[in-house]
Amino acid sequence: MILLKSTYYNFRRMLRNYLGMVILLVTPIALITVFGFLADDAMNETLGIPVKDEVVVIMLFAFLMFGGFYTMEYVKGDLMSSMKWRMHSLPYQAHTHAYSILISSSLFNVLQSFIIVIYTLFVYDVHWGNLWLVFLILLTVSTFIQFVFINLVLGVKNYKTAERLGTAFGIGSVMLAEVWFKMPDIAPFPLLSTYGNPFSLGKNMIFANMTGENTDKALISLVILIIATIILAISTAYFGRRKLL
Repeated sequence: MILLKSTYYNFRRMLRNYLGMVILLVTPIALITVFGFLADDAMNETLGIPVKDEVVVIMLFAFLMFGGFYTMEYVKGDLMSSMKWRMHSLPYQAHTHAYSILISSSLFNVLQSFIIVIYTLFVYDVHWGNLWLVFLILLTVSTFIQFVFINLVLGVKNYKTAERLGTAFGIGSVMLAEVWFKMPDIAPFPLLSTYGNPFSLGKNMIFANMTGENTDKALISLVILIIATIILAISTAYFGRRKLL
């Protein structure tokens, strides 16, 4: 019950973070509007979907990669600054508050992403497939990303260094997913561009849901994400004991 109340409180705080909403919600919608206009009715023959649909998916996951900064910012502000002494007066332990931040950040990022999904569904007639599956895919990817960022803020001594690593993680994921340019066709780049980053794993699942094809690739991506998230959850508990207790 305490965890739920704390999660609700943190979720409301994030709703008041207008700068974050502009960066992670308004900006991708604006870019989708521009690139969607440029794509017009062109088709991606490889995927079998309109180019504008592909552009929407790319923009959706590109900004989702940086959603972990919510977790990083609130964990640092509440539990690793002068504010932490006030937090110790609360009727629950610090690690409970950290997990409530992680949960609320995951849900908040999914909400932002799902607003983009609904917007593009009605404005651009993007064929997303089963919307419940889209929601679950976004939740899975978002949860993984939050665990990455909470591990950075808890495991790295210097917060500025953790921020830089978080930025490198986001940019690296976009780069490995071949958004800007193709990776070299030599090992291990083909594997990394397909299964070696959360951006590609999310795309694999979304495209399978859109087209009904490559479901085996989608299932492999889901299993990788779940296993990686479990590993990160264990390391979060380890770092949390060292840093928060």
